[in-house]
Amino acid sequence: MTIVLGVGLVVRFSVDWEVGVGSWCGRFLSRLVGEVLEGVGVRVPHGAEVKPFSISPIFDVNGRVVGRLVPGNAYWFRVSFMCNMVDCGRVVNAFVRDSYALSSGGVVRVFGVEVSELRLNSNTGGRAVVNWGVRFWPTVFTFRSRYVAWPSPARFLSSAARSLVSLIHGSSIVLSKDGGKLSGVINGVDVKDFIKDLVFNTEVVGFRVRRLRVDLGGGRVMPAFRGVAEYVTYTDNVNLFNALLDVAEFLGVGKNRALGLGFIKILHRDVKPLA
Repeated sequence: MTIVLGVGLVVRFSVDWEVGVGSWCGRFLSRLVGEVLEGVGVRVPHGAEVKPFSISPIFDVNGRVVGRLVPGNAYWFRVSFMCNMVDCGRVVNAFVRDSYALSSGGVVRVFGVEVSELRLNSNTGGRAVVNWGVRFWPTVFTFRSRYVAWPSPARFLSSAARSLVSLIHGSSIVLSKDGGKLSGVINGVDVKDFIKDLVFNTEVVGFRVRRLRVDLGGGRVMPAFRGVAEYVTYTDNVNLFNALLDVAEFLGVGKNRALGLGFIKILHRDVKPLA
């Protein structure tokens, strides 16, 4: 059985006026997404409340993160929504438009929207060793208020697990036992114990990253990193592990994902089943 838990949109656009993004470009996108949602009656939480979406940075046609929008040039971004927090059908209708008029007076011209769904298979899987690679765009990991400016497998997996539990909350994937709901239990597998086991059985086998500081505006500067990393994982449940990677790629990892941080791409996942 597969269940749709999220909807992702890749939006391709241009602008009629030059936009100099004074700080991180994710701030511009977060305002844009928020205004589009509120324009169709979807309330967007403010402050420290959990947002129902995550976004990528703004990219040009060559896949480079931009800090300035120039008329006549083409750009794109991805925004991903959790369907248990918003009406995904209404969200898709809100974004499939020719243009968005912003409160600042500018207009974003849309010339393409690609829609995808996040579906997770609730079946369990067997033992396997998985070699997997990740490309990170500016990402912020923290551990007990400390910034972890490298591709920590523990931070990656725990972030993906929190997202997975948030996605399945209220869905039929969250199973019950003896009439009582068990939060974070999937087909009898407790996600917290599963992640502890994964962390113990995952190693970084190589990485190339650059440390940086991301200016979020308003005096907020976040230590972050970007680059690529290679991992190897032993797991007793390869399907659930693959679900974690799918969720991480769909929603990103780490902090401030509604501001365009933590966007990743799974470069490969090579699964070797074990008897």
